[in-house]
Amino acid sequence: MSFVEMVMIPSQLPKNLYLTILTNSSSFWNETALPLGGILGGFASCLFALGCNLGVLSPAWAQVDPIITNQSYTNDSSGSTLVSETTPKAQDNPTTNLPTGDAPTQVESNQDYELLSQVEQYSESEAAPAIESASENELLSQIEQYSGSQPASAVPTLPENEILSQIEQYSISERPRRRRRSFPRVDSLVDVTPEDWAYDALRTLMNNYRCLAGYGDDTFRGNNNLTRYEFAAALRRCLQRVETIIKNNFDLATEEDLASIERLIEEFEAELAIVKDKVSDQEGRVEFLDNNNFSTTTILRGSANFLLNKVFGERKAVPSGQIPTEDLDTLLTFSGGVQLNFDTSFTGRDLLRTNLRAGRNRDVSLGKLFYRFPVGDRASVYVATTNQSASEFVPVLNPASSISAFASYNPLYDVGAGAGGGIYYQFTDLIGVGVSYYTGSSNSPNPGKGFFNGDFAALSQITFTPSDRLGIALAYTHYYSPQPGSNRNVTNSVGSEFAQLPFGKNTATTSDNLNIVASYQISDRLQVGGWVGYFHASAQSSALVNGLSIPQGSNADIWTWAFTASYNDLIKLGSKLNFIFGMPPKLTDNDISQREDQDTSYHIELSYRYPIADRISITSGGFVTLAPEHNKANNDIWTGLIRVNFSF
Repeated sequence: MSFVEMVMIPSQLPKNLYLTILTNSSSFWNETALPLGGILGGFASCLFALGCNLGVLSPAWAQVDPIITNQSYTNDSSGSTLVSETTPKAQDNPTTNLPTGDAPTQVESNQDYELLSQVEQYSESEAAPAIESASENELLSQIEQYSGSQPASAVPTLPENEILSQIEQYSISERPRRRRRSFPRVDSLVDVTPEDWAYDALRTLMNNYRCLAGYGDDTFRGNNNLTRYEFAAALRRCLQRVETIIKNNFDLATEEDLASIERLIEEFEAELAIVKDKVSDQEGRVEFLDNNNFSTTTILRGSANFLLNKVFGERKAVPSGQIPTEDLDTLLTFSGGVQLNFDTSFTGRDLLRTNLRAGRNRDVSLGKLFYRFPVGDRASVYVATTNQSASEFVPVLNPASSISAFASYNPLYDVGAGAGGGIYYQFTDLIGVGVSYYTGSSNSPNPGKGFFNGDFAALSQITFTPSDRLGIALAYTHYYSPQPGSNRNVTNSVGSEFAQLPFGKNTATTSDNLNIVASYQISDRLQVGGWVGYFHASAQSSALVNGLSIPQGSNADIWTWAFTASYNDLIKLGSKLNFIFGMPPKLTDNDISQREDQDTSYHIELSYRYPIADRISITSGGFVTLAPEHNKANNDIWTGLIRVNFSF
């Protein structure tokens, strides 16, 4: 098969045809590309070998610039091994990440070798060593001319670039310690082995020419198909490297060598032009964003909701032991709200979030303000000034998206929300632990308030993730409020009135709360979860409530549970069907027997979110509360809604 026949292949080919092309490509290059110290012929054969082998070239390697790993490197104390560092430092030219091994061979007799080492040093460190002789000064001029593009990477006299690796090793071991940017080598690819038939070609292009790279996850993905545009992008990159080698070694260039390169360029002229236009377009877009961006450290995200809502029922619910008498007259309502998040990062790993909200009252208020930053590789610290709770700090493991307050998660996570903070530490992939402290009265200097003297909730949770599909968490909170009726009550306004205020609105109350929650992914689409929660409340002061005497030290027990499930991508990709069934918090036992829930209420919820576009979705659903307030005398209450969400 001729070269012209080879390059006029369709945009994508199956691997068997690539194999046929490969068997004929090496002979072509042996005939047309005269030796460039093994550079040009080896490059062409390797590149076409890769382009043909099982479609090994894929979009990641078709970039004009290769993918560079996020870590940077420095020499260790011996000067021979590259050690990763946490903070990368961008440099103009990638360098080879050499493996450890025997001491590199030193080259002393050939002046070209020494000057090549100076080329590498100058282009990487941007400071050339002192050169005294006239010939060396002339070469320094050449170095300055080409160091902005690509470093020299070939030695003229030895075949197969064997000496290049030695020179690079020598120059690395003799240089002072400094940060380096690693160019990936073929042995770093997890899905490529020496047994692969294209291994030698790939090793040449990656290790010697450094013009191709794998994906960011250290894979090569050799079974992917290759288009002509992808090949053109890879060709452009490798041609730049080969042209640089030729320009920096004029004595090696021949008319046949240059003709071979020109032939490659002519065959892929159209594709190379398209690649160049795309690169120019991307550069223009980047420049525009740099000149017109909102902030170099802050991203604005937001959402707007339109909500149509209706509640159905005959009577307003009353606590256990009472008979409802007041009609439940509700009208269809239409409302909306907007949330804006200003997400700021100073280091790339931290997050300062400023949340603004505007709703039916037409007032813009500060919804949240918190700062999260890492400590080491496993810990995250949260500090918040308002409206923060543990539910945004530790995993709640609820796979379903809820349209009601009860079905989101166990209410113990939101008890005592306000200002505070916490730390979450991931000991291993299996175990993570979080602790937090929040209070709702931190901004008041009055007695019985403040950061430590008012209401608060302290939480600790241990989370187990034995597999990617299963998560289990055990949480404990201690809650206190001098007046639970004036701020967050025992169950955060979820469940019956007796569960929220077991000893009345103005009786100082503490509670010790436990929760066990789990979630399991049955399949790629179906997930289930659930929780069981227990609250043990105690009266910390005496009170008289509706003619009942509440002695200090009175105790009450409260229980709640729920089962949740979600099914993703039903009808359309990105959709989600949610189901929740559970028992809202119920006061099952109280030393003040008149304030116990006599019956049992159940919550049943079903909703479906459908994506209309990438940033527009509509959610419809409803829920019913059977025997509200755990009182069979109350009529069931139904709630339905339609919500349209716009995110930006």
